[in-house]
Amino acid sequence: MSEQLWCVHIEGHDDFIAAASREAAEREALAINAYVERLSEAQRGAPVRAVAMEWPFTPESHARSVESDWEDLQRMPHRKQQAASSQNILTNIARRVKELIEVARGA
Repeated sequence: MSEQLWCVHIEGHDDFIAAASREAAEREALAINAYVERLSEAQRGAPVRAVAMEWPFTPESHARSVESDWEDLQRMPHRKQQAASSQNILTNIARRVKELIEVARGA
């Protein structure tokens, strides 16, 4: 029995991004679709939708794609936005902890 290999298919661009697992492909597709939904109509251009699906090519090409596409994936707009959002959350938490420490020292 062969192991299923997964990817994200970006319809409209007919692009495939290999994923380590079905769950990873589903998470990536959801993140891409959420990003596209937040764009205004003027920014969207051609319709784009991402779906998780089985890798349609050879297992060898999947392995190469998982390795070589990782950096490209990190540069995609939906990932940049996620990173910025995570950074904002961490900055806010750090600021609040600092404020609590200052309040505790003053008490």
